[in-house]
Amino acid sequence: MNSCQVISSILQASNQRITSNSFLEEHRIGNAFTRSGKLSFSGLIYFILQATHKSLSINYAQLRAAFSPATTLPLVSKQALSKARQGISHKAFLALLRISVEQYYKHFKDLRLWNGFHLYAVDGSTIQIPDSIENVERFGGNPNKTGNLSPLASVSVLYDVMNDILVDVTLNAYRYNERISVKEHILFLPNFSNSIILFDRGYPSEELFRFLHSQGILFLMRLPKTFKKAIFEQDDILFTYPAFESKEEITLRSLHFTLEDGSTEYLVTNLMPEQLEASQFSELYQMRWGIESKYRELKNRLEIESFNCMKPIGIRQEFFAAMFLSNLTAILKQAADYLIPKTSENKHVYQSSRSYILNRMKYNIVFLLRTANSTRGKIIAQLLEEAVRVRSIVRPNRKFGRYRKNTRRRYYIHMKSCI
Repeated sequence: MNSCQVISSILQASNQRITSNSFLEEHRIGNAFTRSGKLSFSGLIYFILQATHKSLSINYAQLRAAFSPATTLPLVSKQALSKARQGISHKAFLALLRISVEQYYKHFKDLRLWNGFHLYAVDGSTIQIPDSIENVERFGGNPNKTGNLSPLASVSVLYDVMNDILVDVTLNAYRYNERISVKEHILFLPNFSNSIILFDRGYPSEELFRFLHSQGILFLMRLPKTFKKAIFEQDDILFTYPAFESKEEITLRSLHFTLEDGSTEYLVTNLMPEQLEASQFSELYQMRWGIESKYRELKNRLEIESFNCMKPIGIRQEFFAAMFLSNLTAILKQAADYLIPKTSENKHVYQSSRSYILNRMKYNIVFLLRTANSTRGKIIAQLLEEAVRVRSIVRPNRKFGRYRKNTRRRYYIHMKSCI
């Protein structure tokens, strides 16, 4: 299948699940939707998927416009909408995300690789969520300038660097253990041989090394300078964690090299010299930058820190709905980039506009889900044609500073020191 066919397959499989009784039974909360009311379970799923950062009334009017005729959906109050969505588990949207991942790897055969390896990256981040006592109690937070707790949540992502796919995503309480998130992600790692997971310097530990080794997973991690095994005179050396109790001995490889700014980068991996030469590791670790760019996209274009709902359940619903839309956008962008001419006559190299594709995908998502296959294919083809025409210049070798002067964590430490 090509990218457009994969998108159609994802949408068809998703809508079959959304409209099934088993999906309703699995993801309703308590006795919600047991009586026939004005608002249906599937209708609310559509509503949350297509909602923009506008009022409930405007979003619901847009949803009614996506139905034909519009009178299929009755007029309801904002209060009814807010109350009804509390009966849907956020896991319904997580299930849609996993359908997108399953369908993509099942049907898309032309996957991009790096030197024959499937590359994944894991990283965590913190997002701001609506300020309320309930959210502080559920997620935790950090003191703001007035000393009051500002609610925050921890996000962790398993990301296919080469193919721009969110493989697994978690949303947890603030300061949730990132290494636990790694173990949760591993359950959803595609079953490919020759896969490497890239990690930043917050993850290295003997326990995680042993876990990944026991799962047969290749990894590359950046080490902090203080890590006890990091400092070696040699640029490339093997070292061993001995066996103890029921745990076997493991051999790892430590490398370090000098960056352009004169600093030293320390890495640890279970890729042995016969699998990858030392000279290739600098390029390999730089591939991890893709997940940093993905977080920038999620926060700036998908606006995952802007929520329509104040309740924890609504926050989780909108968060995972955004992840589902992100994957659909990425697959269509991949198809559009492939079709953009790349000739020597052009002064610049161009790519399709992710923001434009995301906007069009969100605007059309309900119609794309509910329409017949033949019509769906025509709409996707039209969206692809538009995406090829709306382009932006690719600016290679752009660099950004690694460190920020101010972070929430540093502010938190500073506040504690002032008490």
